[in-house]
Amino acid sequence: MSYTLNEKVRNLTPYEPIAGSYRIRLDANESFLELTPKMKEKMAARIGALHLNRYPDPAASAVCVKAGGYFHVRPECITVGNGSDELLTLITQTLMGKGEKLVYTTPDFSMYRLYGYLAENECIGFTKDDSFRIDVDALIALIRKEGARTVIFSNPCNPTGVGLPREEVLRLVEGVPDCLVVVDEAYMDFWDQSVLDCVEKYDNLMVLKTCSKAFSMAGIRCGLAFANPVLTNALRAVKSPYNVNAMTQAVAELMFESPHELNQAIRCIIESRDWLYAAVRALAERFPEKLRVLPTAANFVYLQLPEGEAARIFEGMKENGVVIRRMGDCLRITCGTREENAEVVRLLEEWIA
Repeated sequence: MSYTLNEKVRNLTPYEPIAGSYRIRLDANESFLELTPKMKEKMAARIGALHLNRYPDPAASAVCVKAGGYFHVRPECITVGNGSDELLTLITQTLMGKGEKLVYTTPDFSMYRLYGYLAENECIGFTKDDSFRIDVDALIALIRKEGARTVIFSNPCNPTGVGLPREEVLRLVEGVPDCLVVVDEAYMDFWDQSVLDCVEKYDNLMVLKTCSKAFSMAGIRCGLAFANPVLTNALRAVKSPYNVNAMTQAVAELMFESPHELNQAIRCIIESRDWLYAAVRALAERFPEKLRVLPTAANFVYLQLPEGEAARIFEGMKENGVVIRRMGDCLRITCGTREENAEVVRLLEEWIA
């Protein structure tokens, strides 16, 4: 008799982002901005001074202090993770029990449901309206009806870019006091509706942040969870002792010591996003029967196309060395440099027309 995988993972397939070398990559919602030579020199010096024969700080204390200063949150309310994905895994596996109900919205980041499934939560989808917005009253009603333990959603949303205003998020938090509301603000650096300042006000609110989008640090894998001290202590208790390596901690600490550079980068990305959105919207106005673009609060634009067109355009762009993200009959395009934006709009117009 041979070993066989359990049913839970037997038919899963690995996450496989687009591989290969392309002249323009606008598929992963990363920052198009490279770190400055000066910042790279500082990073090299910080890493060079590390004692890599020793384990890293298990609490990532310096990162909590620096991030707390940048986001105006007490360090006692911050947990640092090996990317936000680790934090999501901890939430579903440890703050929830087997069989407890997890509500996720759809469309949204697909990993919420996967992590819940692997943790053996009962996953319940909540479908957004035709404009891809969350009907908060309907969501509150579903959570109460199901007795859900946790609800998770991204704001602004990945992949649509549509955001839920701050007052609506807080109305949800207050409407389900016995349910943990996890707001993934990975893209909130490009919008002004954060609820981060409220994490100590509520005992059922947790906000996630990442260094991967606005801060040009996707490669260091650093995520942050903000919550009241009770939730924070629970997360810190269940995470691995040395979950964030010393090099990531050193770079993240340096990054949060440079608020001027971070804020300047965010302004640059928003300017790029706005240019791309305006250009694609102009195309949608010229070809309304072929293209619809959603308003966006993130660093990308989300396009709806007639059946089969998204696949055709996606493959055509790949042939021209340009990679974007296809999701069924929709396309998601991350903003890039002005030249990259102009090229992807040119190709989009060529394929649509």
